[in-house]
Amino acid sequence: MSKQIKHPPSSGPLEQRIRLASGLVLFSFALMHFLNHTLGNISLEWMEWGLGLFGIIWYSAAGAVLLYSALLTHVCLALWKTVKRRTWRMPVWEALQLCLGLLIPYVLIKHIIVTRGATMQFGSAIGYKYELFSLWPGSAILQSGLLVIVWLHGCIGLHYWLRMKPWYARLRTTLACIALLIPILALTGWTSEARRVILNGKGFTAEGIASHTGQTKGLPFLTVEQKAALLQQVEIVRNGFYLLALALLVFMIARHVYNAFSRKITIQYLDGRTVKSTPGPTLLEISRMKSIPHMSVCGGRGRCSTCRTLILSGQSGLAPPNAIERQVLKRIDARSNVRLACQFRPVDDMVVRPLFNATRPLVREGIYDRYRWGVEQQIAVMFIDLRGFTSLSEGKLPFDVVFILNRYVDGVVRTVQKAGGMVDKVMGDGVMVLFGVETNLAEGVTSALAAISALNSELAQVNEDLKGHIDKPLRIAVGMHAGTVILGRIGLEGRGGVASGLTALGDVVNVASRLEGVAKEENVVAAISHDVFDASGFWPDKPGVTRHVTVRGRQAPLAVACIADIRQLSVPTPMPVSRSA
Repeated sequence: MSKQIKHPPSSGPLEQRIRLASGLVLFSFALMHFLNHTLGNISLEWMEWGLGLFGIIWYSAAGAVLLYSALLTHVCLALWKTVKRRTWRMPVWEALQLCLGLLIPYVLIKHIIVTRGATMQFGSAIGYKYELFSLWPGSAILQSGLLVIVWLHGCIGLHYWLRMKPWYARLRTTLACIALLIPILALTGWTSEARRVILNGKGFTAEGIASHTGQTKGLPFLTVEQKAALLQQVEIVRNGFYLLALALLVFMIARHVYNAFSRKITIQYLDGRTVKSTPGPTLLEISRMKSIPHMSVCGGRGRCSTCRTLILSGQSGLAPPNAIERQVLKRIDARSNVRLACQFRPVDDMVVRPLFNATRPLVREGIYDRYRWGVEQQIAVMFIDLRGFTSLSEGKLPFDVVFILNRYVDGVVRTVQKAGGMVDKVMGDGVMVLFGVETNLAEGVTSALAAISALNSELAQVNEDLKGHIDKPLRIAVGMHAGTVILGRIGLEGRGGVASGLTALGDVVNVASRLEGVAKEENVVAAISHDVFDASGFWPDKPGVTRHVTVRGRQAPLAVACIADIRQLSVPTPMPVSRSA
């Protein structure tokens, strides 16, 4: 790296990915372990059967290496991340996850050493008989607390990792119910079975276990001396961990005291606020330390661009963007003086302007709104326009025009919504509809194709209802394209007239609008890009006339199916390979 770097390098994507991967391994272990506990609601035999399956993975040599490597890696990287923190001001969820993470070792260290210690004593994995006799009732509260703490810590991490994924919003309620149900069943499973074992046995003695289990040889029960030795190891390891944590805390306090007397830099925000700080923290950390609102949807992990900041002066001394910042800045096509506040660390006086307003809400109707700041997502976009409406309205009274238009628009909106579409906007006699916002591209495209057929039936009913008011039947022109768009809530939410404010932006929208014009030019019902059929995996038996359309901003012409007879879309035929032009 260049010698210009005057501060510890920021976390790159590799560190984040390793921490995430190790956390996923640990969560997988916990999930399987807790599911094993739930079998206690049936019987001890079921728990032992589940333990056998569980042990195939985690009691094997490879499984043990993976598990303990992940545990050590995750703990070390979490501590390293905490040490690098320059302020204790953070979102509530982040503080809760940090506190839960520090509580876990207190009980987990004992659990690991005692269970693995017993395993080493007897040369094989111990069963639930030993576990339940050992834990109930003396360690029941601590063990149950460990289960809840581990589960909460893992679920918080998973939620704030997945919440920006396109598919997560539609599964969030289901996943939340599962996340609540698993620890409840796990707690009732192991505690109820432990009570049954104790009530049916004769206490915490080898004789009592032998009487209950029928075992007389190879009895899985530790002697007093063995227990004492294991508990001594527990105290050594536990004290060692918390001494390390205390040493890191002392180091952070000492650094804070040192910084209090060190050189200060001045950060001036364009709204007039000015703060002083020592070099070292990121700009996002400086904003938080000084109680200045600064947007960061991803919690300062460099996974979004909402903390992007325009640097008006003082940029010359900054280190160049690291890998993760460079990737995000390239994706948003940022100018050279725009940086991510969570990644760069000021070393000289600066004048800055955060580009997003941190006071705008991220929660809508009590739920995190992933569309507040925009996301990329693959969907199908459909434009529906009433053909010849200008000539239709000539010579009619305003009331008649509005009556006809309302009947038509109401029918279109009701039909597309029933088919799974989301109305983006209504523009006079034109309607823009999004498909696949709450599902995925393949399902959205299939729903959109079905909606065209349904629109044909609805239009026939509209013409029947309006036959005394119009000279000739109404006809529509449909344009549809599929691909990646930007979905976001733009401006009008809560100001009347717009229910959700959600809209789509990008090339896909422009192409779909252009194809609606192609449908009029070709005098057909619909002009549908071949990308739509490729995305659905189905093609009509007779896809109509193919036309190659030149679209402004695209280098190559776009292959478009011009559908004259709507019945062509009613019997789709699977196509195993793409039929791009």
